[in-house]
Amino acid sequence: MNLSELFDDLVRVEIVLWDAVDRRLRAEVGLPLGRVEALRVVATSDPCRVQDVAVSLRITVGAASKLTDRLVTGGLVERRAHPTDRRSSLLRATETGEQAHAAATVAIEDELGRLLHDDDVAGLRPVVAGLRARLAPR
Repeated sequence: MNLSELFDDLVRVEIVLWDAVDRRLRAEVGLPLGRVEALRVVATSDPCRVQDVAVSLRITVGAASKLTDRLVTGGLVERRAHPTDRRSSLLRATETGEQAHAAATVAIEDELGRLLHDDDVAGLRPVVAGLRARLAPR
């Protein structure tokens, strides 16, 4: 087995899927996929901090902070003071953010359903999920 070829295939598939979903989200929701991914973390995590966004997306805290700032500026997320830690703030999706998250979820599912066949996903999902869990830093 040529692991370099497998790596190449995985990366290229990710790029094709990312680009297709990103185009769809920009057209229908007005947001790039990177922001939608950060919004998803905030919308589905309670409580949520910038650190949680960073860990979930496997990006630096600095990158997560910049993404969060863009979501706040766009009126999709609000920051509030952390009740017990003055160094931190809590994030919450606004009503506009919740609506954008819901619309983005529909667009993503539809676009991926258009690109991927059920038999592709049925066999691939458990393998990729297992790899992701095994490779995740502890």
